[in-house]
Formats: sequence, C-alpha cells, structure tokens
Amino acid sequence: MANIWVVDDDLFYRKIISEELKECGHDVMTLDNGMNLSLLLEENRPDLLILDVFMAQKSGVDLLEDLNRKTEDRGELRIPVIVITSDDSEETELAAREGKADYFMLKPFPKKKISEVVNHLLKGGGCAKSLKEHDPWRF
Repeated sequence: MANIWVVDDDLFYRKIISEELKECGHDVMTLDNGMNLSLLLEENRPDLLILDVFMAQKSGVDLLEDLNRKTEDRGELRIPVIVITSDDSEETELAAREGKADYFMLKPFPKKKISEVVNHLLKGGGCAKSLKEHDPWRF
C-alpha cells in the first residue's frame, strides 16, 4: 500500500503506530529524530509522514516548515502530514495548523485511530466531516 514514515523520539509510540500501520498493509519506516528525516528526504519521499512535535534536535513543527519550504522550492506535491503530541496547548495546535499539518492528534490515542486517519488522508480526504465530528482536535 503506502510508504509511511513515523518520526517520534518515544519508542513506545513508534512501535504502536508502526505495528498498527503494518497490520493495515503499509510499509513503515520509523525514525527517532528529525535530523535523520532531513537527510532521508534528500533522496526519498514517503507517501505520508507522522511527526511528533517535541523531539530533541529539531521539533516536528520545525521539520514541517522545512518540508513545506523544500517541497515548494522543488515544485513537488505536498506530503500529507499528521502531527502527534501530548501537548494540548492552543499554541502547539496553532503551530501545527500554521505549518499546514493535515491532522493534529493528541497522545494518547486509540491505536485504530491512527490507521483511520492515515487511510483517510491517503485517499485524498482532506478535512472530513465524519472525522471532524468525532475528533474536536481535527482541523
């Protein structure tokens, strides 16, 4: 199915997200920091990215801004991005929104929720009313 990259410094979340998406038939690569992501994006391109907000070296929001800039400079199509975080502050949500994240998800979340959102975004769903009704953090 799709090639999905998960970038999170928390091994627990990398593992549960990876297992769930692999069960759905996706190819999943996990990374524990944003510096590795920046290097890999020079040569490869996932179908979808899942980024944690707070990581050492580089935050998920900074990575998202870098990705948007590189994508625009190269004239490439945007990669759908899900931002995950345990920070429920308005500032973090606003930063993800301004960074053009496709979905904002608070930790902890049900394991099945990640596959539901991923599959929706891969189908080109954008902002779905059905997801929005069930998830007040969806924008």
